[in-house]
Amino acid sequence: MWIGVGKGKGGAGCTTAALELAYAATRRRTRGGRRRRAAVLDLDPQGNATDVLEPASRRIGIKDALAPDDPLPLHDVLVPSVWDGVLVAPADRFLANREADLTPQAITALRRARLSGEIDDLVDDVIIDLPRDIGKISSAGLLGTQHLFITARATIWGAQGAEEMRYTAERIARRGNPELNISGYIISAFDETRDSRRVLNEMGNRFGKKLLSPPVPRNVLLPESLESFHTPCREYGEGLETVADIYQEFYDRLLESADDSR
Repeated sequence: MWIGVGKGKGGAGCTTAALELAYAATRRRTRGGRRRRAAVLDLDPQGNATDVLEPASRRIGIKDALAPDDPLPLHDVLVPSVWDGVLVAPADRFLANREADLTPQAITALRRARLSGEIDDLVDDVIIDLPRDIGKISSAGLLGTQHLFITARATIWGAQGAEEMRYTAERIARRGNPELNISGYIISAFDETRDSRRVLNEMGNRFGKKLLSPPVPRNVLLPESLESFHTPCREYGEGLETVADIYQEFYDRLLESADDSR
């Protein structure tokens, strides 16, 4: 499965969702009984997912698969990470340059890699951490995506950002990636306040059954787990197992749905 995780506003928990979904994938097995393997494609020039995963090498990265001249195959830019069973295509500050020089050929690189099965021998699931800015890099990621999760906070601005990402995804689906499907909206850092519940209810009316339940609760230890210790929520413990369980449930639902559609 090629899973994209996107957002319309910063601070929506996109990178957290991408990392936790990748970890959730490695806790399941293929039909043949082998443990599933995941790759994280870090399309965010900030490189937060890359920092957490601590790639074995940063000499090459996702920018090289999107290069305008002599691009590297995606197969060649995936490197091991410190998370067992997870490869990463690292991001660095030079990835931002691709927004200016991404060619029509390069913008479809991830789509071609998915359709050709280029990395099927390496991984079972590909998780694409999409950037906040909805531009060429984001479009390249969406062209490679089959299943899109949109992350948002239960705020007015968060709902607006989710709408923006939905609009962009629907345009990409019509114009170049008919396999792209919005699999759900993930509400992150949810506080049980009156205003949050009101906005969540409005988002439910807007997005219907694709608003995933339950919302991911706010937990002050989440940044400590990922940002400071570079550790999945489940392995960090300290009460973060609830967060890990929710992302595992979202992944499992998607996997079951994908298996049923075959």
